[in-house]
Amino acid sequence: MSENRIPENLVICIDTSRSMFRKDFVPNRITCCISAVKTLIKDRFNLDSLSAFSIIKYSNKAKKIIDFTTSNFEEKLTKVLDSLNCGGYSAMGDALALSIKTLIAELRKIGAKIPRIILISDGNYLRTEADPLKMARLAQGLNIRIDTFGIGNTRQDNVLKKISDIASGRYFYNNDYESLIRSAKEIADDNYKTYGSSKKILIENPAFLRKIAADLLRVQDLTKDQEQRVKQIRGEGEFKKCSICFSDQNPYTKGSFYVTGRYCPNCTTPFHIHCLAAWADSQKNHQIKSSGTARCPHCFYLLKIPIEVTQIQKLRILTKGLKEEPVKKPDLIPAKFIQDLGLLGDEALFNACPVCHMIFEKGQSAVQCGNLQCNALYHEECFKELKDGHCRKCDMKLHLY
Repeated sequence: MSENRIPENLVICIDTSRSMFRKDFVPNRITCCISAVKTLIKDRFNLDSLSAFSIIKYSNKAKKIIDFTTSNFEEKLTKVLDSLNCGGYSAMGDALALSIKTLIAELRKIGAKIPRIILISDGNYLRTEADPLKMARLAQGLNIRIDTFGIGNTRQDNVLKKISDIASGRYFYNNDYESLIRSAKEIADDNYKTYGSSKKILIENPAFLRKIAADLLRVQDLTKDQEQRVKQIRGEGEFKKCSICFSDQNPYTKGSFYVTGRYCPNCTTPFHIHCLAAWADSQKNHQIKSSGTARCPHCFYLLKIPIEVTQIQKLRILTKGLKEEPVKKPDLIPAKFIQDLGLLGDEALFNACPVCHMIFEKGQSAVQCGNLQCNALYHEECFKELKDGHCRKCDMKLHLY
């Protein structure tokens, strides 16, 4: 039935403060909530194996105890839930902030799933800098839906209902174990294709892309461990060369990498910011170009192009009239080495190499064209036979470290 549903990334945000150990639910609130979450996860995976769950617990502090996990690892989710225990106060605002941060990291990835938060609490909370209602408004701006499960007696201010109302979710009042299970089953069953279609459009909206894109790292932002790792991957001293123009000097400003060089925060690949802007323009993606963002050519993580570059581009348009000055395309683009082709999915195994025309085998390594409109796959040895490194499908000139 998963083909009739939209896969979601669901964050289960569960209150583990001491008030959740009350025995108005049998044997206690937290045990019943854990059982309901297990039901939700099991039923959702039975209906849609492509959804994924992350679990955040919170008492005095919020903590992510497992990142997004799919149906293949349902047992891990169960073990994590069984390890929960109660104590301390309830930092609800901090938990929502961490939930939103976790979902934004996933939204930056290519092919992101619809984001959603399930907040389970009795409504009591400790006042911190991250106010729950402010976090709900932030979620609303990012189109992240928050559904809330109210456990036990309702507070006079009913903050849980306010949160769900602001973030376009549903509020479930639960006064016993049976109502809690019914609520869990409803959430498990409501990700049909008709639901959430507007959110799918929003993910491609330029303003939204700009809002969630990650900031690039400067040379001085790298930690010693990251710097050492980049050196190991690229060779001593090579970590300050752009992976697009393959030079320390910026071909647009003639400045050094230290001034205009940046790193992808996900895979630490180095770029000149102007080369990255040209790379985004070369992909001919209207949403990317108008949002001032780019996909990393190596890991496809959504990156924010610094505002100074986008401002210069706008200034050029104004000074040249309404006709935009064409952006110079990079002479070289990076190819991507794939250690195990199986990581790209079974479909990739049926691709034929453009050089030898043979299909690939499971576990085999390959080289992928860095042009996102092409993505041709080559056997490692066949890639070396390309004339001047030109891809046989799109004719882009490629280089591989």
